[in-house]
Amino acid sequence: SMTPEQRAELAELAQQAFGDPRLAQAMAQLDARLRGLRPGEDWDGSGRFRGQNPLGMGEATRALEELGQLDSLAEQLSQGYQGARMEDIDLEALEGALGPQARVDAQALARLERELERQGLFERAADGSLRLSPKALRRLGESALRAVVDRARGRIGQRDTQRSGAAGEPTGATRPWAFGDTESWDVSRTLTNAALRHAAGDDRRLDVTDVEVVETEQRTRAAVALCVDTSWSMVQDGRWVPMKRTALALHQLVSTRFRGDALQLVTFGRHARQVELAELVGLDGAWEQGTNLHHALLLAGRHVRRHPDATPVVLVVTDGEPTAHLELDGEAYFDYPPSRETLRATLAEVDQLSRLHASVTVFMLGDDPRLARFVDLVARRCGGRVVAPTLDGLGAEVVADYLGKRAARR
Repeated sequence: SMTPEQRAELAELAQQAFGDPRLAQAMAQLDARLRGLRPGEDWDGSGRFRGQNPLGMGEATRALEELGQLDSLAEQLSQGYQGARMEDIDLEALEGALGPQARVDAQALARLERELERQGLFERAADGSLRLSPKALRRLGESALRAVVDRARGRIGQRDTQRSGAAGEPTGATRPWAFGDTESWDVSRTLTNAALRHAAGDDRRLDVTDVEVVETEQRTRAAVALCVDTSWSMVQDGRWVPMKRTALALHQLVSTRFRGDALQLVTFGRHARQVELAELVGLDGAWEQGTNLHHALLLAGRHVRRHPDATPVVLVVTDGEPTAHLELDGEAYFDYPPSRETLRATLAEVDQLSRLHASVTVFMLGDDPRLARFVDLVARRCGGRVVAPTLDGLGAEVVADYLGKRAARR
């Protein structure tokens, strides 16, 4: 695609550059090393350049150099490589490409990164990437739960039994404090114990052995599976963030108020996975076809079976009918509209949960009539519930349903 003049100029430059055999050998070694360092690059490919004005060889070389600098800057800005930091960004190159305000913004982001790490809100993963620390997850959970409780105030209930345990109504008795206890101190008994010990000759004003706590009734444990749809439509329709806030709020509630409960988070797209909170919060949306509710309910069933003495609760957040199921070989089968096999497999897992006496609630996002018909069938099949919340009210509805299930099971 070069003109005769460009070809002649290139030939002359090549003759000047590679006329020396030692230089040619050095260039060959450099080429081999570059290929070894970047094996994934298309070293033998070519690119086409188009424009109104022809370029001489010197101008073309400068243009390629500028493109290389832009590629390097783009990689720095992507922060997608191991050990990436905002401080890695070449501020001079950034300002030259995008203007002075871009430099100011990058400096501000670098300061923010340092401050978040200093406060312990970010930590480095093994691969050098940044991730939210447990402290940051707790703060996010507290914030999400406060917002949810404000909406659900007055709807919170709890179920008690008459066995001695934690976090229920006082029984009137006390017991010595043990590590992990969260009950209130019985101040009168604690001070009496301290006085008796002091009278016996021990001059310590207060000892841990003096402490007695108020004995309370034990609440029933629950095995809870929160299954959240992670298909692309959740991202596309603005449901991604409300879904994550809901998971944060429920996790915070269980981990602080109902520590005896066993909560399992399950994500489902083309496949379903059991995930930790940090993984769910950091999850990016991905274009992937398939809503494999069958696999999610299968994992939910495994979770509740591991806790046979607990009240089984399954909460499903989804915006689409099931379009995939897991086959015997572990592969996901996808079809749209949903195949009979997918619907049959999904309903079979609903029946399994029903046999486990699990309380199943489906939180239906959006107004898809096909989804509405399917979840109504699920509810009738297992005696469950269908809730159609707004996005702002999703977290409150999920938390209220969870608490209601704990209160209702006797």
